[in-house]
Amino acid sequence: MDDKDGRDGRQRAKADFRFDDARLCFAFAGTLADRGTDTPFERLARPEDLSRWAVQSACATTPPPCTEADLGRARHLREAIQRTGRALADTVPPAPEDIALVNRAAAEPASVPELAPDGSTVRWHGDAVTSVLSMVARDLIDLCASDHRTRVRICGNPDCGVPFVDASRAGARRWCSMKTCGALVKKRAYRARLHTPTDGA
Repeated sequence: MDDKDGRDGRQRAKADFRFDDARLCFAFAGTLADRGTDTPFERLARPEDLSRWAVQSACATTPPPCTEADLGRARHLREAIQRTGRALADTVPPAPEDIALVNRAAAEPASVPELAPDGSTVRWHGDAVTSVLSMVARDLIDLCASDHRTRVRICGNPDCGVPFVDASRAGARRWCSMKTCGALVKKRAYRARLHTPTDGA
C-alpha cells in the first residue's frame, strides 16, 4: 500500500518504514509488512535497510555499519517482538525462548544520548547495530513492565497483524495507525458499499 503521508510529503512507497502512532518496538515489528497475507513484504531486505531504519527511528545519528549477520539477528529479534506483542494482546505469557532472545539483545550496551548545543536535538554515541537493537529490546521490556501491557492490541487490518498500544481514553482503537491501515480498511469498506446493489436496484 502506498499513501501520501510520507515525512517529506511525497507519495510513500511500500518499502518506506512506518512510525505513525507506534512504540519503537512495534515500529520495528512493522518492518515486515502484510503479515496477514500469503506474501509478506520485507522492508529489511538488505543490511543497508537496517542502517536506514536505525537513523529514521532516531535510534542513531548516522547509519551504523551492518552486516548480513546483523540483519539476521535483527530479524530474529523482530519476530520475537511480534510474537511477544501478540501474546500480550491475547493475555497469555510470552514464549520463554522469545523472552530469552529479547533479554540477550537488551543486555548489549545501548547508545548514549547527548544533548546538542542548541538544546533541542539529540546526538547518539555508540551507534552500533547492537546498540540500536538493544534500545528496541529495552522498549519492549519497558512496555511489558508497565500498565500499558494490558493495552496491547493487534491491528484490525487483517493484512497487517502488527501489535500496537491502545492509549486512547476509551480503549477502542482498532488500527496500528489511522493514517495507513485505518484509512485503507475504511476505503475498502466504502468501495464495497458502492458495489453492493440496494434492495431497490
